[in-house]
Amino acid sequence: MDDRKLLTHLHVEIDKEKVFAQLNCFPDSPVYHEMEETFREILPEMLALCRPKGILGKGYVPASCRTDGGSGKEDAVLSILTVGQEISDYSSRAFQNGDYVRGMLADAMADAALFSLEADSQKALRSFCREWKLGIRRRLEAPQDLTMEMQREALIQLHADRLLGLEITEGFMYRPLKTSCSVYLTSPDTQLFRVGHNCRTCPNLTCSLRHVEPVKITVLESSDCPATAEEAVSGAVSRITFESGGTLLEDMRKNGFSIPAVCGGTGRCGKCRIRVLEGHLEISAEDRNVFSPEELAEGWRLACHGVPEEDLVIWMKSSRQKEIQAVTAFETTIPEKHPEIEGRLPGSSDGSYALAIDLGTTTLAIQMVWEKNQDTYTALNPQALYGADVIARIQAANNGDGPVLRDLIRTALYDGIRQLQSRNHVTWNGLSAAAVAGNTTMIHLLMGFSCEELGHAPFRPCHMEALKFPLRQWFDEADPRTQVKIYPGISAFVGSDIVSGLCSLSMESSDQISLLIDLGTNGEMVLGNKERMLAASTAAGPAFEGGNIICGTGSVPGAICSAHWTGTSLSFETIGGQPPIGICGTGVIEITEELLRGEVIDNTGKMEALWFENGYEIARTPDNERICLWQKDVREIQLAKAAVRAGIETLLKRYGVTASQVSRVCLAGGFGYRLDCEKAIQIGMFPEEFSGIIQAVGNTSLSGAVMLAEDPESMRKAKEILRHAAELSLSEDPFFQQKYIEHMLLSE
Repeated sequence: MDDRKLLTHLHVEIDKEKVFAQLNCFPDSPVYHEMEETFREILPEMLALCRPKGILGKGYVPASCRTDGGSGKEDAVLSILTVGQEISDYSSRAFQNGDYVRGMLADAMADAALFSLEADSQKALRSFCREWKLGIRRRLEAPQDLTMEMQREALIQLHADRLLGLEITEGFMYRPLKTSCSVYLTSPDTQLFRVGHNCRTCPNLTCSLRHVEPVKITVLESSDCPATAEEAVSGAVSRITFESGGTLLEDMRKNGFSIPAVCGGTGRCGKCRIRVLEGHLEISAEDRNVFSPEELAEGWRLACHGVPEEDLVIWMKSSRQKEIQAVTAFETTIPEKHPEIEGRLPGSSDGSYALAIDLGTTTLAIQMVWEKNQDTYTALNPQALYGADVIARIQAANNGDGPVLRDLIRTALYDGIRQLQSRNHVTWNGLSAAAVAGNTTMIHLLMGFSCEELGHAPFRPCHMEALKFPLRQWFDEADPRTQVKIYPGISAFVGSDIVSGLCSLSMESSDQISLLIDLGTNGEMVLGNKERMLAASTAAGPAFEGGNIICGTGSVPGAICSAHWTGTSLSFETIGGQPPIGICGTGVIEITEELLRGEVIDNTGKMEALWFENGYEIARTPDNERICLWQKDVREIQLAKAAVRAGIETLLKRYGVTASQVSRVCLAGGFGYRLDCEKAIQIGMFPEEFSGIIQAVGNTSLSGAVMLAEDPESMRKAKEILRHAAELSLSEDPFFQQKYIEHMLLSE
């Protein structure tokens, strides 16, 4: 009886939905229609290029290839499938020609083609198992169960080099690249046929096809770990229960836990430590690298690779911060006093002061101002318990948690105001006025407005006008005469924080054409002057805030924020001169530009072969963990900068001016303050014409709120801005879609 079977009649499919899901491309994505058109165009050619074939055979798994604790040589059925070299060559040529979208799409289609072979191969596997009188008791997968060396073992045991024409690299990768290896442990029980993939244990946490049923997780948070759940003292232990459908790290962060993971959740830093007190959590290979056998027995695990299969009670060390210090090197400008309020400000004989509030999705800032003095309080937005982004909070509000979200932020504001009052020795009676600026969703949650229309197209806010009412509506201690004012917003995506910023820059009174850019997860932009303004919002993604970057971190002390190519390597600087812990958004941009100049990265964004798989090492953490820029990180920056550049060019075109006609470009926020604009220009993020006219303007939302609190004329300025401002919907603009694709290249 033959122990090997060639598979020559495999059926290939390329499922459009799976391809687009893999690329995170959905109907509301800026390039969806372009992608769809290209997919239809190249689908027949991609199918024709596929050369599907495979081999099944009896073999074994050496103990040296096991990572899951298995020992000894075990019998197995091995499978190798490939779609051939031609389909990969198509993608490579597209990248080399600078056709990033086509190359990216073709690569995803090749993956889908390879994935589709599994259904046919498992039918053959079942047939051959009957012939061999074997069952399948378990499927093993790399890297959680097997080392990559198993790919070479399978090639040798099945003679796939001779029979399929395959090769294997020193890094245990197959050639052709679109080739897969599956390993199935056998059983004498012929009724067993457990060949399915287990998404819970799969390390590919970002897979678009990932699906797991949620389980209940209870997290105990305290300074000292209780030995058991029963020993947890309610007065000293915070307890939060939620459902988990992914890794513990993902779901804990979604539920407001500030759990460190400077490696981006790869398991390399070992900082996301938790202890299982009740229930069972499988030990991962990363756990074995970090914890001793004794610690593993005690229940210690890494949250980043913990994928629960049952309800758990876990403990983590307290890490929540109610107050944070913003890492900025600029001060909010105190505007000149209006005659009507001169003498009533803090520092006068009656001890009066004003309060300005910038209400952000991630943080809140409260500034107390008097005379030429100021004191600022910053804190995390406690609504993060309900999700890190506005969409999650809109959903929470629409599911009945709106009052909770409202009370959370009002309580946080109260605590911040009381701290400022305490350390500056003033009372509520001295508060002359207060003003608030924030994005549209945050204002809705603060006021308790309905978010029903904010969460879906056409995204209609419940309220966008200016507000003025007694502060006592929020805080009983406030003087009944003290008024709080809130700036109006422009749209669901361009809120009062942007209007506040425009007021601080006096764009409504300027003859010169200016551009305000506020970069975060969304990039809000306003172009214009006193005659006309055009506003837009582009989905830049979280890369500018260190998100989706494997070794990414926020703008905190120790974050790599700048870099310089020395000719052979990179030198770098960190925020505060502290030991490196990760890379923030400005650092990623600078590193990308410098590696482009050093020819480590080409203009298509592809890393040289030496670093393509292992990343380019920039630094080591104090714990000797590698801080690298990875190929995936470069792609994230390409997508983010393309969205920004395309948004700028679309605004310019629809406004009817060129980049050279813009007199000043104002970058708002901490990201803009630290950004080396010339390097951003070099990677194509901004037009070359902006060189020398870009200025960091700090927290313009807070500056504008100070103006509103102190100067009655500021609301008039805001209304003047609204009178001249119009919104441009980028997602519906074909020019934006065109430019988005063009600007994915890293140089112009």
